[in-house]
Amino acid sequence: MIGASRTSRAALRESVNARFDGADAAALAADGQSLLSFSALMDHERSLRQTLADPAMNPGAKRGLLDRLLTGKMSAQALDIIAETVSSRWSNDRDLVDAMDEAGQSLLLMSAEKEGHLDRVEEEIFRFGRIVDSNPELQMALTNPAIAETQKAAIISELLTGRVDSLSQTLLQNVTAELHGRPVQNAIGDLSALAAQRRGRVVAEVRSAIPLSDEQAARLTSVLGRVHNRDVQLNVTVDPSIVGGLEVRVGDEVIDGTLSTRIEAARRRLTH
Repeated sequence: MIGASRTSRAALRESVNARFDGADAAALAADGQSLLSFSALMDHERSLRQTLADPAMNPGAKRGLLDRLLTGKMSAQALDIIAETVSSRWSNDRDLVDAMDEAGQSLLLMSAEKEGHLDRVEEEIFRFGRIVDSNPELQMALTNPAIAETQKAAIISELLTGRVDSLSQTLLQNVTAELHGRPVQNAIGDLSALAAQRRGRVVAEVRSAIPLSDEQAARLTSVLGRVHNRDVQLNVTVDPSIVGGLEVRVGDEVIDGTLSTRIEAARRRLTH
């Protein structure tokens, strides 16, 4: 996100975080579900999201529209968050949907934190992401736009029901149903990073030509922790195509030390 959307998303995060102290786990979970449901509605109804993201529309008119649509269908607190969000400025209407999705996910993660099982939820999301990474058939099934959302939800339910925390399942069903054009691996990775952030950690996505040893992983975690001054979770993907070296991504920052990149750079210098 850039420009207006980045500022508006930061304000939305503050509003969502402010809900933590004053609400119990059940209220946070209900509000999170409300925001996710409304985000899905905007995703499917182009005219609605364009209207609500239109900076020329009076905030009072937007609030009136939301009141007519949502009063009695969610808590006043959830409705206020939505109204505040659509009254902000967004660079485009897709950014509004993405930010609303993140807000709903955050409220559900806050609910898990209130109940004392955020650690479990984060671990389960991370482990499911690794399962998807290693299973091309599952990736295709969850990404294929021809497969209905209900079918995707059924796939997640079959895989996870009784095996993971109910909030983990809810979050994973939502994120796989609402990919917003992302590969399913990226969507789950974003959710995993959000859960880690809620625990005060950053996620480092690492690509390596071969698996890292425990010693190498520990050393890399230590170095990145000192750089970012926070605990670091490594998500390592083995990718033989990079030949050697590592690519490390933390948020928007990328450290590319792969041999394939160096070979390509040398090739370009020789041909120019």
